[in-house]
Amino acid sequence: MAAPQTSGYLQSNDPTKPRSDAAVPFRDIIPSPDHPRIAGIENHDALSWCESRRQIEAPAWLINRLEKKNLEPYEGFTSDGKVRERLYEYAKDEGAPTEEVIEKVKELMQVLSVEEKKAVHCGEITDDDFRLWSNPELYMNPGGLRLDECSPQIQTAIHSVLKASTSPQGYEKILGCCLTNDFLGHLVNGKKILNEHSYNFRLFGTPSLTSPWGYTFFGHHLCLNVVFLGKRMVIGPTFMGAEPDRIDEGPHAGLRLFRAEELESLKLMQSLPKELQDKATLSKGMDGKSLPADRWNPFDERHLGGARQDNRVVPYEGCPVSEFPPDKQQSIINLFRAFNEYYPESVLQQRLALFRKHMNETYFAWIGEFGDEDPYYYRIHSPVAFMELDFHCGIFLTNTTPARCHIHTVNRLPNRGDYGRALIAA
Repeated sequence: MAAPQTSGYLQSNDPTKPRSDAAVPFRDIIPSPDHPRIAGIENHDALSWCESRRQIEAPAWLINRLEKKNLEPYEGFTSDGKVRERLYEYAKDEGAPTEEVIEKVKELMQVLSVEEKKAVHCGEITDDDFRLWSNPELYMNPGGLRLDECSPQIQTAIHSVLKASTSPQGYEKILGCCLTNDFLGHLVNGKKILNEHSYNFRLFGTPSLTSPWGYTFFGHHLCLNVVFLGKRMVIGPTFMGAEPDRIDEGPHAGLRLFRAEELESLKLMQSLPKELQDKATLSKGMDGKSLPADRWNPFDERHLGGARQDNRVVPYEGCPVSEFPPDKQQSIINLFRAFNEYYPESVLQQRLALFRKHMNETYFAWIGEFGDEDPYYYRIHSPVAFMELDFHCGIFLTNTTPARCHIHTVNRLPNRGDYGRALIAA
């Protein structure tokens, strides 16, 4: 089925060119209660909201694409359809906090009922269900523990697992995504669907220091796939986003997400020599009329590595980073750190070393303009890294062209690094 041309939620007076400066523009584009984007949302829970979206052609297309019945067997994300073997190098002990996470999982199990223990275990790490994550608020594949249906004690225990798995700044970003989702629910009166705990936690395998195991944590604008094997770990693919990108009231006022990923990339693009800017730019236009049909839809927009793209073929495009001056190559490394800051520091150092090893095969691509207020898309792509940032049209906010207050970031590990497959095979 061909992708729809719009999200299906538009009104004729929706703004086509919202302000996108740094002055919290989302306040200009909050929908009215009767706007088709949110009309009746206060009367729904997550499941009934998803069913109501099935009655609209465009979101129905997205729901169908994400349903379990359409999940393809896993092959791997590649640049040419052929998986390059033995790219990933793992030390025997990378300092992953496996014992600490196992202890937190044990503490979680102690507060679960028999039924909840059964629900949270969803198979083995190599089962297809491990790949059944998605980033919209649309809840079409129930399973595991849905946090907003759990007790505060269980919610806290699950967050303790996340916190033990990640760096301090990584957990703060994860929590920031949850809090910003809650803020969106407040803005649109949809807290039963969009809240701090509208996420699913699923455990795969048996926590162990000798066998592979892991978990998924996913929901609106936050998806983590985490695998442990001994003192090694993989986090990926991941999806992190926000609509809006900041909180401007209440106890979390001042929280702003993805500042480094946004500002470091813009500074880099603005400072490149013109010939490298031109080489990196795939398109000045960002809409479906400016891009090939398979490079845009109204939900993913320009990003290519999101949910159900596990086997996608994306060729290297843009400018080779090897042509950048040394200080601009360092900017690429800084961006890699920002995208991967959820790793504990000792594990991140291993990932950085591998990324540096393939810098001569790394490409930087850009779509859009690069003025201080312009929305844009970029990606960094190598045999062992695929990172995207994309500014989007509104799904809940009413802007019909991309604005800087709606951000998606995607982080994948090409050539079967995703889901720990290369780690398990090592």
